[in-house]
Amino acid sequence: MNTAKQASRSARDLAQKIARQMAQEPLEILKDAGAQVAGNEQSANRQEVGPLDSKNSEGRTQTLQNQQKLQDKMKSIRRMEALNQELKDIRKQDLFKDLQNKISRGVDVPIADYTEFTMEQKQVLKAQMEAYKNQRENIINKNASIDVPTIHSKPSRRFGAGQKQEAEKQQTRVEKPVPPSG
Repeated sequence: MNTAKQASRSARDLAQKIARQMAQEPLEILKDAGAQVAGNEQSANRQEVGPLDSKNSEGRTQTLQNQQKLQDKMKSIRRMEALNQELKDIRKQDLFKDLQNKISRGVDVPIADYTEFTMEQKQVLKAQMEAYKNQRENIINKNASIDVPTIHSKPSRRFGAGQKQEAEKQQTRVEKPVPPSG
């Protein structure tokens, strides 16, 4: 049992040691980053000063805080850019719908003046304008070609003035006596 406890302790100690190293490694990278950016003069000055452990830990926490602030600032900048882009897209969609409504009402819209649209959107608007013009021409052509229709109906079966007279003639003709020929 004693060896099992020792093995678990050594594993735990090793894990803690590795965790400490991992926590300190980003700070080691930051120490060298200053020298890489500014040159060798600053790094030489830092080595000469040799800060104490308490100052070193305060400096670490301050650099961590600065890192957090920079990361937060970058996140907020990216979010603002995304928000502005989304607002721009919404405005573009609203403008596109407004132009489509105008075209459907017959308003002639200069599509080339709108540079914010993609080629596909411009093609859609052009096609819609052409379709509206063709539809309008078809309606005008149909109206021009349609003459007033003539009504062809069957003659009335009622007795009209002419039919009455004809019927009376036939009746009288039959009733008149025919002279004997002779």
